[in-house]
Amino acid sequence: MFSKETHILVVDDSLNIRRLVVDNLNRLGFKKITTAEDANEAMKKLNASYETESPIKLVLSDLNMPGPSGLDFLKQVRSITKLKTLPFLLVTTESEKGAVMEAAMSGVSAYIVKPFNLETLTKRLGEAYKKHTGG
Repeated sequence: MFSKETHILVVDDSLNIRRLVVDNLNRLGFKKITTAEDANEAMKKLNASYETESPIKLVLSDLNMPGPSGLDFLKQVRSITKLKTLPFLLVTTESEKGAVMEAAMSGVSAYIVKPFNLETLTKRLGEAYKKHTGG
């Protein structure tokens, strides 16, 4: 599983969902959490984090956001050499199956379907970790 010191970026246009995700991550013991309300802000924060001693090592992004979508954000992240293997989880709704297939082809690490609980979040984080560490 990810170290509790992992710097995590949570991206969602809904303040309530961002708070919910951050609260759940805090309950799992994660402390270094950065939030963004859209993909453009997220990309800036992600890039800026690599200028620090604590680069972002995990992204949880909503799929459906105004402006660049979570899928657009994923594709942008995957197009950058140093971020190609960055664990990236998409938070989706049950009705977004088509986009989920496209995200799979674009290199998403795992999905979390809303509404979700702590157990589901833990399981999906584990899947993403295994995918990127080979174990």
